[in-house]
Amino acid sequence: MPFRDPGCQHVGVDLAESKALVRRYYDEVLTGRDRQLLAQLLDPSFVSHVSGGNDAGAEAYTAAVGATHAAFPDLVATVHDQVAEDDKVVTRWSATGTHAGDFAGVPATGRLVTVSGIHIHRVRHGRLIEHWEELNLLGVLRQIGVLG
Repeated sequence: MPFRDPGCQHVGVDLAESKALVRRYYDEVLTGRDRQLLAQLLDPSFVSHVSGGNDAGAEAYTAAVGATHAAFPDLVATVHDQVAEDDKVVTRWSATGTHAGDFAGVPATGRLVTVSGIHIHRVRHGRLIEHWEELNLLGVLRQIGVLG
């Protein structure tokens, strides 16, 4: 008989439901700018792990999404691929928007910018509990003229 950890949090998780939950983040939060929904999606113990940066809790992450919307007010996120296993959903995505506000200390340039990334979200009890992010920020910095 296989060993089962009674504390395992992903037992009985519906992978299609988890993928749909994560897709709402891209469609309704990033593209639709629904920050009230973001508050509902994020578990109070949510932690975001950003490559090269400090971990962020739910409040700091929500502020970062707000700053992104301020810098790129017409941002549109597109999901290209999603794969789910256990309690994690991996999403390959891109987003396009006009650099109309400060971003990373760079004043608005009016340039259309596209960023690509891969996220891993961990889902528990119908909420996002953890997030890992890999972005092509070098490409963004080139597009807004910071790097040649």
